[in-house]
Amino acid sequence: MGKPKTKERQTEIGPDIRGVWVEAPLKTWAQTLHELEAGIPQAGRERVALDRRTLMGGFCRFHGTEAQEKAAARFKAIYERSQVGGAKAVDPSREPVDGGGINPESVIEIGADARSAYNRLFNHFGRDDMRRLEFVIIGDHGPTAYARWRYRDRAPDGRAIGRASVELRGLVDVLAVRLGYQNLKCA
Repeated sequence: MGKPKTKERQTEIGPDIRGVWVEAPLKTWAQTLHELEAGIPQAGRERVALDRRTLMGGFCRFHGTEAQEKAAARFKAIYERSQVGGAKAVDPSREPVDGGGINPESVIEIGADARSAYNRLFNHFGRDDMRRLEFVIIGDHGPTAYARWRYRDRAPDGRAIGRASVELRGLVDVLAVRLGYQNLKCA
């Protein structure tokens, strides 16, 4: 009798998880230089599995360009950093230690830049387009749910879903231009 054979556990990588190269935080500069001298193409970087839904919300299912995906990720980061109150945690290391109390102004100061960036985007896009962006990127809805919500149709057909996808990719295209990830709006 021997040891029973066990199956190797494999992590499932779905369509929302993609392997990407990122800067390796634990590699020293000497290791990076050694990899450069050895001719390794990804010197100083490591491959990680990135969950695109966490990064850019529901837009990961719209098959956007790289600039559009970066813009969607930045929009989500701006939205999350601009939150005030109970929706945002306070870092106690940034609080002044003057009697043990929490500085009520610090919560407001932490996200001031993000709130001004969000307000600039809101002024550029308007209320309706911001609701559409937030529904997909923040609300984590895909193309079918967006078409259902946008056209008030319980069961949208393929044509309606395609039209809704093109419309939202156009909005994110304008967002990418506004945030500086591309120069001109694609046709």
